[in-house]
Amino acid sequence: MEIPESLCKCEACPSSDCPQPINRTLGCEQCSKTRSNKFSDCDNEKAGRNRPYKASSAKSIGAAVYLLLLLSRLSPQCSAAPPKLTMERQSQENSLWGNPCDYDSNSKSVEYTAKLAKDVSAQARNAYESTAKYKDNLALKLHSYPSFDELLKVWSSDDWLRNFTWFPEEGLPREKVLYQAMTDEYMDKLMKNIDKVLPWMFKGLKMVVAGLYSISKEGLNDAIFSDASMKHNITESMHNVRAVLCLFDEIMRARNLEIMPLLDSEIPDMKNVDKLSYALLVYRDTLNYLEYLAQVFQKMYDMDSNKAD
Repeated sequence: MEIPESLCKCEACPSSDCPQPINRTLGCEQCSKTRSNKFSDCDNEKAGRNRPYKASSAKSIGAAVYLLLLLSRLSPQCSAAPPKLTMERQSQENSLWGNPCDYDSNSKSVEYTAKLAKDVSAQARNAYESTAKYKDNLALKLHSYPSFDELLKVWSSDDWLRNFTWFPEEGLPREKVLYQAMTDEYMDKLMKNIDKVLPWMFKGLKMVVAGLYSISKEGLNDAIFSDASMKHNITESMHNVRAVLCLFDEIMRARNLEIMPLLDSEIPDMKNVDKLSYALLVYRDTLNYLEYLAQVFQKMYDMDSNKAD
């Protein structure tokens, strides 16, 4: 029985007999152009020891899979998930950002005070400082640039967080760029409608946590030393930003504001993005957004504490 070669077909790539597609800038064979040669996963000595791809072997494996599928009365597909499970995943929210404070069902909201805003601002600054510590290392290890600030110039016209259609202009104004604060005039105007903007800003911070989480789980290669060390840094940053989200969550509940979910279906699939570019843009926007949040909540504290006096 002749089995179509397209059945369960995998693209051949160094380092594995049948790997998942590797998202590098121009594919696996050209990743040395975007990675430091010292840590490249394409010029590794293991690449020369891989077995060549043989169509006859693929046909034999495909035939065996096909027969098993026939016996179980399933259609010949590699990994099709039941539609019901797919729909469930699309309607779920990961507890990392869905429940950042790890509340139980009996948790009650606190009363709003200006100190809550001050706490968010302080935590955002702390998360910014700890995340910024490895910026040059990230630029060097992932993009072979000695300076993160030099790398920023290349990507200045590319957005990540602002690209989500639900994210409003006030969530992260285009005038807000890394290392620069917004004007006092803008902040005064924002405070007049802050409760309308906070729900979207809260969802935006959820997306930042989700973006960092995706990078730590799927955006880096554990087989590369530079990626393994970077994964630790990104994971630590994710938890630090989640701490900001927890304090932000307390403000949302204290002010009785709508908390919008961030469903799994809204988060970019790492299989469909260039992982190195994605990691850089998420990292840059994480720093920029933390700067903005620190300024916004400091302004809220200044305004609300004056009212209390």
